[in-house]
Amino acid sequence: MIHFRSSILLATVIVFAFYLPAIDGAPFTVSDDRIRNLDSTPLLGRGYSVGTNTFQSTCLMIDEVHSPSYNYDYQFTDFSKSQDVAAALTGKVSATFAYWKVKEEIAVGAKTSGKSITKTRMIVSTMRIERYYSSIREELSPMSDSALTLLDTQDYIGFFKSCGPNYVRSIRRAQELTAIFKFTSASVELANAFALDLKAQSNGHTNIGESFALNTKYSSITNNLAIITLGYGLGLNKEGLSTLVSATLDEYNDVMRFAFKSFTQNDDASNIGMVYAIEVVPWVDNTAFQVASKILDEEVELPLSRSLIPKATMDGSEEGWDNNDEFTRDMFQCEESYYEIDMYGYCCERTSLYNPVLEKYEYDDLTLLGVNTELVCNPVRKLDKSVLKNNMSSNGEFAARLDTIVRARLNHLFTLEKCIIAANVFEDRYDYYLLKAQDSAMYDASVEDSFTVKDLKMALDPLEDYGLLKQVGQEIDEFVEMYYQPCIAALFGSDIGNSPDVEPQYFMAYGWITHDACMKLSCLAENMRWDRKNSGCVPSVITGSNSGNFGSEEEGDADFCAKDDAVRYFFDTTERCKFPEIELKTFKESASVCWGNYVPLYLMDHFCMPRMTGTVGGRSVQESVMLRSANCPVDENRRQLRTRTQNLTPQHTRLKRTVDNISSARTSL
Repeated sequence: MIHFRSSILLATVIVFAFYLPAIDGAPFTVSDDRIRNLDSTPLLGRGYSVGTNTFQSTCLMIDEVHSPSYNYDYQFTDFSKSQDVAAALTGKVSATFAYWKVKEEIAVGAKTSGKSITKTRMIVSTMRIERYYSSIREELSPMSDSALTLLDTQDYIGFFKSCGPNYVRSIRRAQELTAIFKFTSASVELANAFALDLKAQSNGHTNIGESFALNTKYSSITNNLAIITLGYGLGLNKEGLSTLVSATLDEYNDVMRFAFKSFTQNDDASNIGMVYAIEVVPWVDNTAFQVASKILDEEVELPLSRSLIPKATMDGSEEGWDNNDEFTRDMFQCEESYYEIDMYGYCCERTSLYNPVLEKYEYDDLTLLGVNTELVCNPVRKLDKSVLKNNMSSNGEFAARLDTIVRARLNHLFTLEKCIIAANVFEDRYDYYLLKAQDSAMYDASVEDSFTVKDLKMALDPLEDYGLLKQVGQEIDEFVEMYYQPCIAALFGSDIGNSPDVEPQYFMAYGWITHDACMKLSCLAENMRWDRKNSGCVPSVITGSNSGNFGSEEEGDADFCAKDDAVRYFFDTTERCKFPEIELKTFKESASVCWGNYVPLYLMDHFCMPRMTGTVGGRSVQESVMLRSANCPVDENRRQLRTRTQNLTPQHTRLKRTVDNISSARTSL
């Protein structure tokens, strides 16, 4: 049995254990764009973290799954007569994968129609199959040997980092084929009649093209009809590749036949389709995990909350208590006659009276009781197994979040290094060429065709000494030492007592939100660094001139910095920071002149790795860059050295770079 005697209250632990309902307790479903990203692969049995929205390793070996069920839907939406398009879009169309494309086409049609008599009209057909109840048979799905080894050694953080705090128990998939019919017609009645006939004859059996060809009243529509086909989650095969494109109504018939066959007759149809939703289960709810983690074998006792301990009363009132006045104290009585009253007026059994000075329970010495007593009621109770599970799940989610934060910052560091090197490859004569934004970057009109090679160089390496790279690396080092490591130590209780060993049971006893070391929530945000003055976190220097400022160690502006523990400084009278405040301050002030209002991180996200467009920036752009460059306090000797290094580059290498740059520019154009 494990006893944890501390000032943290049981009620607080219980409240915080349920503070994050999305990750604790019963299974839950994720059915939004978080799991529809095509860059990740949801699989049955694969680990998943809600806090980071990432998938981890597959630690559940899937032997059998339940057979899925199917829903089929084939619908037509006629926008040719809609007066309120917005209302029409909120119908069934809004639940389809093609919703945004349909919305975009409607907006384009509205703009092209304008005040013209002939209006652009649109009809949307959607065939959709949903597969659900495809779930793991957990009684036949054991955990992997490596995952069991982690649990056997009680390496809970290692397990949750690898396998995630939760796992995917079931997946709901959907396949969809949407066709958008666009045509122009001056007659609303004719367009409506065409839509009704199209819906009636689109059953996969009638030859639509031949039927409409015989009906001459629709010739004005069929002559300008355009069909846009959108497929989602299809299982393609060589037989039907050519039938996905339809330019006529005859070809549309073939597309629908192929789509239905693809939906229903594929060899592995149950595992094909876009992921529409997943059912996520915390590992602590898995019976195999509960046995392997030994969570059911642990008995943990915690102090009872003061709010749950009864108080002594006088005539039914708690007012007027005075521990130092014998007459007044004797007027107060506990509800139970065998209870003793502590120094604060709380009632408890004599065995629960605790001496905070000696840090032990003292109930045999009767002289310590009564007036002026220094004993306090500190009864303990066993922690319910459900609370242990919830604490473990909550801590596992938090540990995965911490791990993702550190990895993201390391990725930023490596990307920054590569981008600086790539930018420096461009010779000075390309300084005023415009950069092409990365395809993965979100479109921003203020960024596109606005930044030059020189802008990127000054943003990422403002003093031409890799100073920003060095500073970001130091920020990561200090973040890990001052926040990450103390928080992990608190989760396992290794920061308490004299033993450096971790206490796995402590991981179950308290939720992360009860630890002061973990509760610096500003450190969980993106692009933050450790606050050397007040503790916690402030914006990283990579966010530009408006990031947190530095001060002076002598004036107490770095009291919470990471200390230099090098042996050579052990004889100094005072501690010193591992990274001197004056160096960080000098770099920040100098770099801010080069940055102006630019944010290095924003430019890195948009232009790394850098590619030129082949277009030179306009006069105003060049003058702006020249002005900031002239004010940028770069060491002239360092600038000349870099120029000489470029000039010493072999001629054939410089020629190859020039050819590559021109080719890249032509490609982008």
